[in-house]
Amino acid sequence: MHKIPLPIRFGPRHRRALHAVFLGVWLSGALWLLFHYFFGGQGEFGPAPHASEKWWLRLHGLFAFAALVTLGSVLPVHARGAWHKNKNRMTGVIMKAWMLWLAGTGYALYYFSSEGNAAWLPPLHWVAGLGLPLLLAFHIRRGRARRALHLIPASASADASSIQPASSAPFQRRQPAAHRKPR
Repeated sequence: MHKIPLPIRFGPRHRRALHAVFLGVWLSGALWLLFHYFFGGQGEFGPAPHASEKWWLRLHGLFAFAALVTLGSVLPVHARGAWHKNKNRMTGVIMKAWMLWLAGTGYALYYFSSEGNAAWLPPLHWVAGLGLPLLLAFHIRRGRARRALHLIPASASADASSIQPASSAPFQRRQPAAHRKPR
């Protein structure tokens, strides 16, 4: 039985959906932080939350559920395919652990938030959430850089024909030394 290789790159619709959901979850969380810490008002009995703060938090929760669904759409094909091809494993595992951390701390904030943990639990979530775009950018750049390393111009190598049969394509995939076919 012949196995069909799993693709690693996302299709255009899937990529757009991922971008929209993760932009939504990040932006709604960042806006909640902004309104919570910088735009609160003064109420009758002291500091009062901004009127839109609860709506940013509700929107953030909605996007968080969507992020869990889109994360589930990434794991069976993208993550599994990259794992089997031994590509970008380190940052992929870090991404999964980061998302698990965000889901866990978000769950804890919703169900276990109290005055006792108010000083340390929220920053555990929002520092990781604010850092997510940096980690995601690093993961994507590293994957693209590794992909670019495996592409060489066909004329750049003197023994390019020994790596793979010549083709009319301007680039050929470089095979790792352990996988090269003997002559």
